[in-house]
Amino acid sequence: MPQEGTPTWAGRALSAIFGGYQVRIDPWEVDYGDQTPLGSVDHRPDEVDHEVEVADADWAAIGPADRGVPLPECVVFIDGVRRLEARAQVRHDERLIYGGFGSYAVGAVVMRDSAAKFGPVRVFRSFVLGAGLCPPAPVRVRSDLEYRAESTPRTEADAPLRHVQDAMRDAEAALATTLCGAGTLVIVDGPLSFVPERPEQALGYIKRLHDLYLPSRFLPLLAHLPRGARTPLFAIRSATSGFSRYAWFQRLAEPGPGAAELHGLVRLEVGATAGMDAARDLAGAAAAWLPRIAPHRARDPRSPQNLLPIGALEQRLRARLGDARLIRRWIEALVAKEAADG
Repeated sequence: MPQEGTPTWAGRALSAIFGGYQVRIDPWEVDYGDQTPLGSVDHRPDEVDHEVEVADADWAAIGPADRGVPLPECVVFIDGVRRLEARAQVRHDERLIYGGFGSYAVGAVVMRDSAAKFGPVRVFRSFVLGAGLCPPAPVRVRSDLEYRAESTPRTEADAPLRHVQDAMRDAEAALATTLCGAGTLVIVDGPLSFVPERPEQALGYIKRLHDLYLPSRFLPLLAHLPRGARTPLFAIRSATSGFSRYAWFQRLAEPGPGAAELHGLVRLEVGATAGMDAARDLAGAAAAWLPRIAPHRARDPRSPQNLLPIGALEQRLRARLGDARLIRRWIEALVAKEAADG
């Protein structure tokens, strides 16, 4: 019997761990997504100016020999991995909301004088509730496995995963900021989301091209861009945050017979406050250097875009997160016990 004053749901005491929330684990594996269709998310398109370096009519491939300078003596790669261990459906005050147990890790690889070593690694775990609600306290699944209590205002079924994704990006930016320094270039795997004290010290490296940003008439140029060449610079201004950066595409490797014609392309970007000259220098250096650390297909199925330092770092970070299936079983056991005790 519940003690006097203990909150109840349908006549049963609610979880001592989850407070006034009735938490239940979605039986579907997270890889299959939630059983409920996802809602749409508003998207504001970025503003693009493709004539900041050359005029529209002068767009053509630029080889590394046309403009190239050496990279700084130290190059640091920053990356993160994230996952949901379990999705949850949560009832609270006659409401059904979505939650999730998520983990993410961020880390670095430091390259100096052609030698590479792992840098710092940071691991985070969160129990996230949607609709602006927050768990009453961290959830301790085991003595060495605790999830911070966090909240997202989003209400759609994948809101917890999006929250974990955003938190991972913030952690990447925080780590990158601490590692920026004199004689160092930080390359972040993903869009650039921060501006260091000296903007020319940080590059965003985007290996999945969901948006080409350019008019369709430039597609033939992108499709036939030679290995080691890049496009002219173009400017992107975020309609949401106002953050501006210079960007360009470059080819790491030629696509094989029958492969998609944009295979081997990546986009790079630098904060616009770095200035056009610094952006050109970085573009030239990257065009000459990055193809040298692109993996072969036999080594990485995401070649050539998943650069060797990034691929090694991802493996290390996933190992630090632990066995996802084992952790899920521990979470399920905790929630089942709370349900039985409630």
